Amino acid sequence: MYNVLLVDDEQLDLEVLRRFVPWEQLDMEIAGTAYSGFSALNVLQERHVDILITDIKMPIMTGLELAEQARRLLPPLKIIFISGHDEFQYAQKAITMNASSYILKPVDDRELLNALQLVKEQLDYEQERLKKEAQIEASIPLLRNEMLHQWLKGAIDLSRLDRFYETHGIRWRGGQGCVAIVEIDDRAWKLKQFSGDQKSFAIQHVFRLIGDYIQTHQLGVYCTTEDDKIVIAVNGTASDPAGSMQALVDYVRNHSSMTITVGLGSLVSDPHDMPSSYRQAGDALATKMFMGKCRVITLEQAEGEIAKSTSDLEQIMAAMFAATANYELVRIHDSLEQLFELVHSLKDKLSVYNFALYAVSKIDFFLRSLNASLYDLLSIELNSLNVLYEFETIDDIKSWLRRRLFEVSEHLHVKKKNPSRKLIGEIEQYVAEHLEKTLQLRDVAKVFGFSPNYLGYVFKEATNEAYSDFVTRKRMERARELLKDPKLKIYEAANRVAIKISPYSAGISR
Repeated sequence: MYNVLLVDDEQLDLEVLRRFVPWEQLDMEIAGTAYSGFSALNVLQERHVDILITDIKMPIMTGLELAEQARRLLPPLKIIFISGHDEFQYAQKAITMNASSYILKPVDDRELLNALQLVKEQLDYEQERLKKEAQIEASIPLLRNEMLHQWLKGAIDLSRLDRFYETHGIRWRGGQGCVAIVEIDDRAWKLKQFSGDQKSFAIQHVFRLIGDYIQTHQLGVYCTTEDDKIVIAVNGTASDPAGSMQALVDYVRNHSSMTITVGLGSLVSDPHDMPSSYRQAGDALATKMFMGKCRVITLEQAEGEIAKSTSDLEQIMAAMFAATANYELVRIHDSLEQLFELVHSLKDKLSVYNFALYAVSKIDFFLRSLNASLYDLLSIELNSLNVLYEFETIDDIKSWLRRRLFEVSEHLHVKKKNPSRKLIGEIEQYVAEHLEKTLQLRDVAKVFGFSPNYLGYVFKEATNEAYSDFVTRKRMERARELLKDPKLKIYEAANRVAIKISPYSAGISR
């Protein structure tokens, strides 16, 4: 609804405007009325007003003077002037003020309605434009994030990124630089006992710390990835990237209960080589299991054999997760055998146990990408993972992991067989709670964010019953329950489940 302020020193004219214009039909409402320019300014200072309708000739402060001051308060304000025939000389001044309309007294109803309709269309257009601008503004951080990540992955050319940054006023220094990838440590274990909102808050807190530090120290531009890592394109002003990143690690450790590990790529002199530094940073971070956490890792620090083993490890795990998702138990077994061939190269017992914890963490991360949780699926509690430290041989750990993966694969297989059961349950509950409404398929589909055709198909496939038949059955069941009350009339029970029956057609009572 658009707010309208009416101003006229003639009380009768003011009442005619207030009472006889169909304001609601125009999506407008009276925000206030005033008999002088000074009173009108008080209203404008206290309330938001979209449209000012004012008489021009008023004592002390004219409508033109009011309009000038009102525009200074509310620049987007739409103004309609009303004037007598003998004051037509004011029209030229009104035009220079970009008034929306100039109407002569006595006011012609059709002329006023046409003027108001035009103003409404202008306001609608401006609101839609502002809405689109706000949407574009909100999308810029997402676009910036995606553009930077795609460039570092080699999917787009540097020139496209430069044009985007220049268009949106983003500071980016070219020249020498490198890439750092930041990962939060021990998320699965440290945040297990928290609710979803608490987990999100803890992660976002770390992200804010990192983002603020990058901006304060002008380290470069950054983006987040789909697996909740932060990628930093470190600019050439950082003379010691490793030292700068270690300072970031220490800063997060001192200001959060979480810690981070940074994989750092090599310095490159040409920005076109930054994707190469990005790949090196990823390889360096992948050695965290062997090199330790809460630190900065470079490929130069990681031994060549560890880097090779880590690369193999990632490939084997990817195959193992694919087999788990597809219920391929033999491939799960074979992948585990390959995985534990790498374990035999580890030199001490603690490293083996850390490897097993690392594998469990990766499994949980894989499941979260499928909107599932290792802990929820298998009812694993944090303390129960201490069982890993009780195993005496590598084969014991391997057997334990194999059983867990088989169980996870079984759960996913069952879930795949009936993927829409949760959705159907929510729809059934919604219908049961809103039987007094019409509950047409298109309305319910809108509530759940699907097209009516798709939702009707899914419902029929899952329940073997058409949606409309289900709603009718539920209404009849509820009506039967209501009619057990002897005080309730038939038409009253019917109306409570959106079945329209008049008192007369229902015989007034039972």
